[in-house]
Amino acid sequence: MQQRNMEEKDLAACARLFARVFSADPWNEPWDDELALRRLVHFHDSSGFVGVVAQRQEVVGFALGNLEPFCTGTLFYLREMCINTAQQSKGVGTQLYHALQRELESRHVRAVYLATYRGIPAASFYEGRGFHRSDNMAFYAKRLATSPLATD
Repeated sequence: MQQRNMEEKDLAACARLFARVFSADPWNEPWDDELALRRLVHFHDSSGFVGVVAQRQEVVGFALGNLEPFCTGTLFYLREMCINTAQQSKGVGTQLYHALQRELESRHVRAVYLATYRGIPAASFYEGRGFHRSDNMAFYAKRLATSPLATD
């Protein structure tokens, strides 16, 4: 398996993988290829983008996010990490994360942070890679009422 930096030409394959993985358990989110591609293009086109892919014949996983300046140095916000369901628990995610970490270390990144659901396999995966839940920080979310489409 090869790990390499993500290129723009990888986005469509990554989006198809993303839609398949995150539409299934445990997430069960309503992704399709088009919505997934919009999300990944958004990150790719954002300042400080860094992404890595794992591939055999096709993309089997990817991780991406953005570098952020901070008063103590550069941070990396890991926005998405996705591994083909058939390849999970086979070391692909670990190899991919290590490739990402090497890339970030070469850029002198001080820390990586992310958000994920508690109690799902992803949380255990990140804890096994040295991540810990912050005692000092909390993740907040608020749903907003959606307004009906305006008509002219």
